[in-house]
Amino acid sequence: MPITYPYAFSCWYGYDKDCVALTSYTSSIPSNANIFTVCSQSTTATYYHDGSGTYPVTGDVVYSSSAGGSSNYLSSGYYKINNGGNGLYIQVGNNGIVSNDDVCF
Repeated sequence: MPITYPYAFSCWYGYDKDCVALTSYTSSIPSNANIFTVCSQSTTATYYHDGSGTYPVTGDVVYSSSAGGSSNYLSSGYYKINNGGNGLYIQVGNNGIVSNDDVCF
């Protein structure tokens, strides 16, 4: 459909007004273990988050795909994040929401 001036509502069909760029990070696969065992996992998976930092923190939403969306929320569980040091971990709850984040020891 061609875009005409003045803009008709139909010109905006499919426009995602709340679209946000997602940030990628390297993480472990999901674990239902606990904070003590998740930190020993290898970080071989790439995931995405909607936060403003390099890594997801409490309150961010995490996704399995750069497309985001509710069908791509990460599963609930613990994930280790590769930050170049000892690592970080996050706990993911319902709807991909990070409910806890901390450093691995």
